[in-house]
Amino acid sequence: MDSYTSSTTYSMIIVALFITILLAIAIYYIVKRRVESLTARAMEANNMMQQALSQSDHLIVALNLKDNKFYNIHDSRLPATGLPISDAASLVHPDDREAYFSLIERLRSGEKQEDTLDYRFNVVYDGSEPIWHITHNHAILEYDKQGNPSHIICIMNDVTDDERIQQQDEEMANKYENLFEESIIGISFYNADGYLIDCNRMMREICNFEDRYDSVFFDSCIFDFAQFNINREHVEENWLCINLELPKRNLNKYLEVHVHPINDEKGKLKYIAMGVRDISRERDLYLQSKKNNIQIRQANDEIHRYEEELRYLLENSKMHVWRSSFEKREIEFLTDLHNPVARMSIEEFAQRLQTNEQELAVKRLMLKTEEREHNNIVITRPYKNLFVNDDKIHWYNMNSIPSYDDNGQQTGYFGLIRDTTRLIEEQEMLRRETERANDSDRMKSVFLANMTHEIRTPLNAIVGFSDLLTAIESSDDKKEMIRIIRNNCDMLLRLINDFLAISSVESNGLEITPADIDFAHEFNDYCQSLAQRVVEPSVQFIKDNPYKELHTRLDKERIGQVITNFVTNAVKYTQQGHIKVGYRIIDKESQTMISSSPADDSHPTELYIYCEDTGFGIPQEDQERIFERFVKLNDYIQGTGLGLSICKIIAERCGGQLGVDSEIGKGSTFWMRIPCEVKDLKANTD
Repeated sequence: MDSYTSSTTYSMIIVALFITILLAIAIYYIVKRRVESLTARAMEANNMMQQALSQSDHLIVALNLKDNKFYNIHDSRLPATGLPISDAASLVHPDDREAYFSLIERLRSGEKQEDTLDYRFNVVYDGSEPIWHITHNHAILEYDKQGNPSHIICIMNDVTDDERIQQQDEEMANKYENLFEESIIGISFYNADGYLIDCNRMMREICNFEDRYDSVFFDSCIFDFAQFNINREHVEENWLCINLELPKRNLNKYLEVHVHPINDEKGKLKYIAMGVRDISRERDLYLQSKKNNIQIRQANDEIHRYEEELRYLLENSKMHVWRSSFEKREIEFLTDLHNPVARMSIEEFAQRLQTNEQELAVKRLMLKTEEREHNNIVITRPYKNLFVNDDKIHWYNMNSIPSYDDNGQQTGYFGLIRDTTRLIEEQEMLRRETERANDSDRMKSVFLANMTHEIRTPLNAIVGFSDLLTAIESSDDKKEMIRIIRNNCDMLLRLINDFLAISSVESNGLEITPADIDFAHEFNDYCQSLAQRVVEPSVQFIKDNPYKELHTRLDKERIGQVITNFVTNAVKYTQQGHIKVGYRIIDKESQTMISSSPADDSHPTELYIYCEDTGFGIPQEDQERIFERFVKLNDYIQGTGLGLSICKIIAERCGGQLGVDSEIGKGSTFWMRIPCEVKDLKANTD
């Protein structure tokens, strides 16, 4: 029994051991397959993550908290041996390093698990001049198996272009809003029911608004105004001239109106836009011009009638009859056919002529009809002391016909002479006024032609490349097209700024509004923006800012407009070399630069701004002319010819002066000097 029991027990142990081995083998293969599956899934996920990261421009690094070194995770910009945190900090802008170390410390201490920071980061690693880009850093704290902080993962993204695009979009929105508000025509928008939504300043002036939201106009439906002739059921594009009378607002004006419906993508009316121009004064001028034209035609008709009827008016007019004699070589003047009031020799008469035609006058009076045509000769010439001894030049109108004796022989000439001084003066005045009106129309035509051409050029580029964007798949091509569109938008904004500036000059004389500013800081901002316009690789942009701080009182917008025009012109005409823009505070008397704050106000100071280029240069004879309106030395270069004339007006409004020093083939230096009171000044020691 004991032997059997022992044998059975041994057999059960063997079986149990065998089953255990089989289970262990099965578990091993199950675990192995799960591990292989998890490993494959992890590798697949890792590959997907690497592909996703490779398609982005993120830089991902890890800060090892044990050795305080940064290591690459994605990208290979850092050394394989790691980059010490002190060396990495040197790539951060000095003004942002404190915030950067504060971020690292918050994560290292466990105060935060993750945090973000935007700072300026040097994207150049070769030790050359730093290039600062705005970087968005998303930092995450990572723990080891024991739960201790081990790494800080930093996901860095360059957002420089996004920041610049957002700023440009905001600036463009403000420009267009100002363009709407300051337009020289009235603009208003209505909803589909015909009620006013908003209108600009000119529309409020035209309609005599009491305030921006006048109840009379906002509570009135445009469809109820019969003068506009707008069909409520079907609003169409329409141009019309109306006489708008509104006693509630003391309104009685003649208006030129443009009605423009704005439909949604389904063709349903969404808004109604209306452009209005007050033509009351133009109508008055037209009526006056029409009246003047009638008067001029009447005067011309009167002159012609006078020439035809002169010989019949002897008895009733105060004209003089004149008669010359070949035999006596004299000429006499009569108030009738028998009583001469003056008599003189033909030579004496010719000497009183106030032109160099004395000899010709004698020949004409002595020339017989056999040598000339038998027609009525009418001449108008200036004479002195002919009938009135006042030493004043009088213009006389003389007509003549030959006179004959009983034998048919020519004895001289006979005719009428009339003092037409007043008529000549009026004609001269009319001629000058006509020339001035023609010059005004010509200037207007030139301006409109220039603006139409200049605005159409960037608009064509913007519209054309915008249409092509949807058909282009290459990201590089899209970036290039977007760059072209942005450049043309910038060009269009500059044209619009010139247009608004010259409109401001015509309407209210271009106001100067000084304010307290740090001009050294503002100058750096100007240069940072203007440097982007220098795209030629062979042209270097140089900034000359001699001061760290310059507290003064200036109109920074107008001064910025002058600097922008200087640099813009330099970019157009410079293909190689450099464009250098800078300024100085100078003593007005000694014309020397001031490097420290003046102790008193005994010596007046000036702000001297200059822009030096190595472009084509300007001929000496054109250096004064380029500051006139619409003057362009090269018609093939983009521009309206208004920029420098606007700069000259700004300089004069500021009490200063504008000029240029130039030499053909060596470049030009445009400069401006304006009075400037310095409150505080610190020289730049960098």
